[in-house]
Amino acid sequence: MEGSMKKHLLCAVLTICILLPGLSCDTREKIGILYIDVGSPEHHDLDWYVDFFQGISDIFYPGWFAGGPIDGGTCYTLIHYASEAEAEICDVEEGTPIDAFCNEYTGDYPVESLVDFGPDGDNSFADDCYSPGFPFPLIILQGHSTIDPETGEEIIAPVIKDPEGTGIGIADFLEMSALARLDWLHRLPNHTDPQRELTLKMLYGNDASGYTQESPELSNIKDRLAELLPEYDLVFRHGWEGYMENRDAYGNPETMSDSTQTAIEELINEEKVDRIVVFHPTRWFSNSIHYGHEWYDVNGQGVSSLPGKTFKECIEDASDNVGPATQEDINTYLAEKPLDTHWKHLYPLIESLAKEVDPAVPLSFAPPSAHFEQYDYAGLEMLEYTIEKYRIPRDASLMVLLIHHGFYGGYMNAQDCDCYFTLNKDNLERFISRIKTDLDWSGKLDVVSAGVEFAEAHYDFPSSEKPFGEVMSAGEIIDMSINGAYVNTMGQVVDNGIENFDYIIVDPYSRTESQDSVYGLRSETLGNNIYTGMSFYQRDERDGDGTEFDAGDIDDEYFTVKVLDATGWPSYTGCLESPETCEGTGPAYKGSAQSPTTLIYCGAITANSAGAGRDKLIEAAVKSITYAIDNPETRGVLIQ
Repeated sequence: MEGSMKKHLLCAVLTICILLPGLSCDTREKIGILYIDVGSPEHHDLDWYVDFFQGISDIFYPGWFAGGPIDGGTCYTLIHYASEAEAEICDVEEGTPIDAFCNEYTGDYPVESLVDFGPDGDNSFADDCYSPGFPFPLIILQGHSTIDPETGEEIIAPVIKDPEGTGIGIADFLEMSALARLDWLHRLPNHTDPQRELTLKMLYGNDASGYTQESPELSNIKDRLAELLPEYDLVFRHGWEGYMENRDAYGNPETMSDSTQTAIEELINEEKVDRIVVFHPTRWFSNSIHYGHEWYDVNGQGVSSLPGKTFKECIEDASDNVGPATQEDINTYLAEKPLDTHWKHLYPLIESLAKEVDPAVPLSFAPPSAHFEQYDYAGLEMLEYTIEKYRIPRDASLMVLLIHHGFYGGYMNAQDCDCYFTLNKDNLERFISRIKTDLDWSGKLDVVSAGVEFAEAHYDFPSSEKPFGEVMSAGEIIDMSINGAYVNTMGQVVDNGIENFDYIIVDPYSRTESQDSVYGLRSETLGNNIYTGMSFYQRDERDGDGTEFDAGDIDDEYFTVKVLDATGWPSYTGCLESPETCEGTGPAYKGSAQSPTTLIYCGAITANSAGAGRDKLIEAAVKSITYAIDNPETRGVLIQ
């Protein structure tokens, strides 16, 4: 009787729908899929740098963001006389004074060197823009300079003291970073950052507007979910870490069609979704980006590196042996980085923005894709593709190096509380085991992992007692694994002999490409260590022939191949002891002429023409989103 009644009701509904075609008769639950990625813009935009880096400010030392709202002060506006690269990107004449927004400076203040008036010179800079423990000035350490077009002289850390300058209210580090990346952007094919296109095609396939249609269409998340879950009405929006709220670089309201806030408003107000599932495709999450300081799972347990504790609870407890070591350190940390004034983190901010629109809207946060074994196989498939692409003999000696960012310790060791390190350790161990077990290899094989940028010397400071710093970086792993010689951070030649590895393959798990991954990773790990005037040697960020990395160093799938045959990356030893005479000793080159190691940087899984690993990557993402649909209460953590 009950089944018959349901059948009659269904027939009645269908009849009404046919007679009244304007009436919506879709009774399926409507779920909004909010896809979040980094969102580095295709072309230069300082707003992105400000929002993105302020969002991860917790991992940097106090004072790093001097000049902006986080560390306070007004500082000065950084100015460049546009180089060839800057002129082309900013569409100005070479030699034009420009700020980090690409605006021409037309004021009356001269371009001066920051060296001449801080921190022991001009007191206003010392008062506004200098913090104890902050390496003064960061701009100088990073080699920030410009060439005066009239005199031809180099100006170190060039600024203007104009109180109306556009850099007022923007942190010096963010201005400097944006200006530095102009050069990276100039060296990319078509001066275009590829990250957005790769990301949007991963989500939408050929429905990603503004890009060349693929034939056949690439596998994508949207189509795969629609195929698997016809019982739901799924609608999709994307947002970006670098464009979270509708505001400009100074924090003023500004409507942006492509912001995360706009995507949330559209899902709730226009699409009228019943609930929202938030998905981020990164391999593993962190407190500094995703969860923030007081994120709890569905069981009310805090999420951090310690079971049951939030990041905040981990920081504030000296007895748990993680984070600041003493109560004095805790007090210092909280004074310099008060938790209630930290910048907004990704998931708490998304939750807040959604609740502002509709306090009752249910939100689910999908767990990281790397939780699912399809992610393992995506990287393994990419590794196999790399081996075939370069015809690597299966009996050769091979190292596979899996990389991650990380920020070991950080200020007062607070980053030790971040769940990132627990998650990446577990997942990397699984990836390593998978490769060792499943890769058909008869020669010598090793699979290891290491951090990149934040583990290198300019963050992880080495010394004669600790020549590798506190942790071993990807660049240091490469140094120790090649055949032949290299120069270490103490300016000493180290000869590895010729029994190491014939090939090193770096990061077959890469998901998308951007300025950072195309040239940043290569410049941070490949070169010899060279003297830069510091108390230790740092990585030579140029290519082996002394030029900048450019389009000639990557193929159309973003692979880079370098043969370390002792002809590239010259370095001069002994400079720490005698900077004036060290170049008289003759250069030491990297690698071995007798048995050179071939190093291969993999391109992104989403960029290779064969689609190697793509289907598996999509399946891992779909698994994550489906998990959140099936478990509406999930908070980005698997429910045990």
